[in-house]
Amino acid sequence: MPPVINNSLKLPSDQYFPTSNSKSGICLHHTCGGTAASTIDWWKRDTQIVGTAFIVDRDGTIYEAFDPKGWAYQFGLKWKDPDRINFEKRFIGIEIASEGGLIEKNSNLYCFNTVSPRTLKKREEAFDYGQVYRGYRYFDKYEPEQIDSVIQLVNYLCDSFGIERKIPVNYMNFYGEQLKDFKGVIGHVNVRLDKSDPLPDKQFWQSVITGCNLQLVDIASQAFMVGATLTQDQVQKLFQENLMQFNKMNRAAGNMVKGLLWELQDSGRNTYIRLKDAVADGHVVFYEMVQGDEKLIPVAAQSLGFKSWENNRLEVYNA
Repeated sequence: MPPVINNSLKLPSDQYFPTSNSKSGICLHHTCGGTAASTIDWWKRDTQIVGTAFIVDRDGTIYEAFDPKGWAYQFGLKWKDPDRINFEKRFIGIEIASEGGLIEKNSNLYCFNTVSPRTLKKREEAFDYGQVYRGYRYFDKYEPEQIDSVIQLVNYLCDSFGIERKIPVNYMNFYGEQLKDFKGVIGHVNVRLDKSDPLPDKQFWQSVITGCNLQLVDIASQAFMVGATLTQDQVQKLFQENLMQFNKMNRAAGNMVKGLLWELQDSGRNTYIRLKDAVADGHVVFYEMVQGDEKLIPVAAQSLGFKSWENNRLEVYNA
């Protein structure tokens, strides 16, 4: 049974590209805003033709902003054309009305990166990821009605457009241009390292996967080869991996290691390492070479005041 779709918040025809295009993908986003109506009003004021075909409001109402056969810019990619445009054209976007990532100040949570009585968020309305993910630990929870509507809408679109019921097995990871030919369901996080939508809640994702009968697909990773020149996407993916290690460490120690990585990459050195096995809240992390000159590591570590740097092991003094 197709979902009930509300057409009362349509974008004007000059705010999207109405040309009919073949669709082979669906992308889930969240708005980092208020209601569906406020988001569509913001799109109307934007001059870049930004938007998604659908928005799922907090009460579960599905609004169609424009015919899903058309398209608007939903990804904000920096890929080269024609890959960038082709990707935009073939994906149907679904926004979930949500305040998105939340910040914590004096044990309180706030939305929109603003500390104010107006942006105060109740903790019972927040999802705690347990660690920092793409810059945030806490996120606005989706309402059960929203999740139900997303599942109905994804099922409907897969059936209507013949979209393959597939999803990357690591559905919260960054893949970048490795997904340029992917057909199926993705999240904004899969193609933009600076995005955190949709909600990094495994229970939400599992509900969508189960409710839409999605098949988990392994995305073949591009190999990081020592001596090879990394692509920009590979550099971003490596940063994301290393960021997870920083976040495990003592904060001051993690910042020291981050400084070491910047030293290795800066001034044309183009030396990259992958961190691993960081000691939780500790001062030790291990690494492996990815690209560049291994001899630069002890030079940089010594200049920054590391305690030791031998045998692929970095240790920072416990101040």
